[in-house]
Amino acid sequence: FYQPHMPIKACGFQLFEGQWVGAMLTPWMLELMVLPGPDQQWQRRQVGTRLALTFPAGDMAFRVGELTPELHYVACSLMSPLDPHLSAEQAITLAENSVSLALSLPVRRDAPVNMSRRALLRGKVA
Repeated sequence: FYQPHMPIKACGFQLFEGQWVGAMLTPWMLELMVLPGPDQQWQRRQVGTRLALTFPAGDMAFRVGELTPELHYVACSLMSPLDPHLSAEQAITLAENSVSLALSLPVRRDAPVNMSRRALLRGKVA
Protein backbone atom coordinates (compact mmCIF):
# COMPACT_ATOMS: atom_id res chain seq x y z
CA PHE A 1 0.00 0.00 0.00
CA TYR A 2 2.68 2.52 1.05
CA GLN A 3 5.43 3.05 -1.54
CA PRO A 4 8.40 4.52 0.39
CA HIS A 5 10.29 5.44 -2.80
CA MET A 6 7.43 7.68 -3.97
CA PRO A 7 7.65 11.43 -3.32
CA ILE A 8 4.89 13.73 -2.13
CA LYS A 9 4.55 16.12 -5.03
CA ALA A 10 2.06 18.60 -6.47
CA CYS A 11 2.16 18.08 -10.24
CA GLY A 12 1.02 20.14 -13.20
CA PHE A 13 -1.05 22.73 -11.33
CA GLN A 14 -2.42 25.43 -13.62
CA LEU A 15 -5.29 27.85 -13.73
CA PHE A 16 -8.32 26.47 -15.54
CA GLU A 17 -11.54 28.49 -15.63
CA GLY A 18 -10.26 30.53 -12.68
CA GLN A 19 -9.47 27.52 -10.46
CA TRP A 20 -6.21 25.67 -9.74
CA VAL A 21 -6.25 22.20 -11.29
CA GLY A 22 -3.45 19.68 -10.81
CA ALA A 23 -2.50 16.30 -9.44
CA MET A 24 -1.27 15.31 -6.00
CA LEU A 25 1.08 12.37 -5.80
CA THR A 26 1.82 10.69 -2.46
CA PRO A 27 3.42 7.36 -1.53
CA TRP A 28 -0.06 5.79 -1.43
CA MET A 29 -2.21 7.51 -4.10
CA LEU A 30 -2.61 9.82 -7.08
CA GLU A 31 -5.49 12.33 -7.16
CA LEU A 32 -6.68 15.02 -9.54
CA MET A 33 -7.38 18.13 -7.44
CA VAL A 34 -9.18 21.43 -7.88
CA LEU A 35 -8.50 24.31 -5.49
CA PRO A 36 -9.93 27.82 -5.44
CA GLY A 37 -8.14 30.16 -7.81
CA PRO A 38 -6.94 33.68 -7.10
CA ASP A 39 -9.61 35.78 -5.42
CA GLN A 40 -11.99 32.78 -5.34
CA GLN A 41 -14.02 31.71 -2.35
CA TRP A 42 -16.13 28.62 -2.71
CA GLN A 43 -19.48 27.95 -1.11
CA ARG A 44 -18.92 25.93 2.05
CA ARG A 45 -19.70 22.23 1.58
CA GLN A 46 -19.52 19.33 3.99
CA VAL A 47 -16.27 17.35 3.78
CA GLY A 48 -16.86 14.08 1.94
CA THR A 49 -19.68 15.45 -0.22
CA ARG A 50 -19.54 14.13 -3.77
CA LEU A 51 -19.59 16.48 -6.75
CA ALA A 52 -19.56 15.82 -10.47
CA LEU A 53 -17.42 18.24 -12.47
CA THR A 54 -17.27 18.51 -16.23
CA PHE A 55 -13.81 18.80 -17.76
CA PRO A 56 -12.93 18.96 -21.44
CA ALA A 57 -12.05 15.25 -21.25
CA GLY A 58 -15.44 14.40 -19.69
CA ASP A 59 -17.34 14.24 -16.41
CA MET A 60 -15.46 13.22 -13.26
CA ALA A 61 -16.60 12.48 -9.69
CA PHE A 62 -14.87 14.44 -6.91
CA ARG A 63 -15.07 14.51 -3.11
CA VAL A 64 -14.83 17.66 -1.01
CA GLY A 65 -11.80 17.89 1.27
CA GLU A 66 -10.58 20.51 3.72
CA LEU A 67 -7.11 21.97 4.24
CA THR A 68 -8.32 24.51 6.80
CA PRO A 69 -11.85 25.49 7.85
CA GLU A 70 -11.63 28.33 5.30
CA LEU A 71 -9.93 26.39 2.49
CA HIS A 72 -11.67 23.51 0.76
CA TYR A 73 -10.67 21.52 -2.30
CA VAL A 74 -12.16 18.74 -4.38
CA ALA A 75 -10.26 15.59 -5.33
CA CYS A 76 -10.80 12.67 -7.68
CA SER A 77 -8.86 9.50 -6.99
CA LEU A 78 -6.98 8.36 -10.08
CA MET A 79 -4.95 5.53 -8.53
CA SER A 80 -5.18 4.20 -4.99
CA PRO A 81 -3.14 2.37 -4.07
CA LEU A 82 -0.33 3.17 -6.48
CA ASP A 83 0.94 0.46 -8.77
CA PRO A 84 3.94 -1.01 -6.92
CA HIS A 85 5.85 -1.31 -10.20
CA LEU A 86 5.83 2.45 -10.88
CA SER A 87 9.10 4.27 -10.35
CA ALA A 88 8.99 7.75 -8.84
CA GLU A 89 9.82 9.26 -12.23
CA GLN A 90 7.05 7.30 -13.95
CA ALA A 91 4.53 8.31 -11.29
CA ILE A 92 5.42 12.00 -11.66
CA THR A 93 5.06 11.74 -15.44
CA LEU A 94 1.72 9.95 -14.98
CA ALA A 95 0.50 12.70 -12.64
CA GLU A 96 1.50 15.48 -15.04
CA ASN A 97 -0.01 13.65 -18.02
CA SER A 98 -3.24 13.06 -16.07
CA VAL A 99 -3.68 16.82 -15.66
CA SER A 100 -2.98 17.41 -19.34
CA LEU A 101 -5.48 14.72 -20.31
CA ALA A 102 -8.21 16.09 -18.03
CA LEU A 103 -7.78 19.53 -19.58
CA SER A 104 -7.39 18.33 -23.18
CA LEU A 105 -9.75 19.22 -26.00
CA PRO A 106 -13.14 17.55 -25.71
CA VAL A 107 -14.24 14.63 -27.82
CA ARG A 108 -17.76 14.98 -29.23
CA ARG A 109 -19.59 11.82 -28.31
CA ASP A 110 -22.85 12.76 -29.99
CA ALA A 111 -21.51 13.32 -33.52
CA PRO A 112 -22.23 10.54 -36.02
CA VAL A 113 -19.03 9.03 -37.37
CA ASN A 114 -18.64 7.15 -40.62
CA MET A 115 -15.42 5.20 -40.14
CA SER A 116 -15.45 3.23 -43.41
CA ARG A 117 -12.20 3.33 -45.36
CA ARG A 118 -13.99 4.59 -48.45
CA ALA A 119 -15.49 7.55 -46.55
CA LEU A 120 -12.13 8.32 -44.97
CA LEU A 121 -10.31 8.32 -48.33
CA ARG A 122 -12.97 10.50 -49.93
CA GLY A 123 -12.81 12.97 -47.05
CA LYS A 124 -16.38 12.25 -45.94
CA VAL A 125 -15.81 11.23 -42.35
CA ALA A 126 -18.68 12.80 -40.46
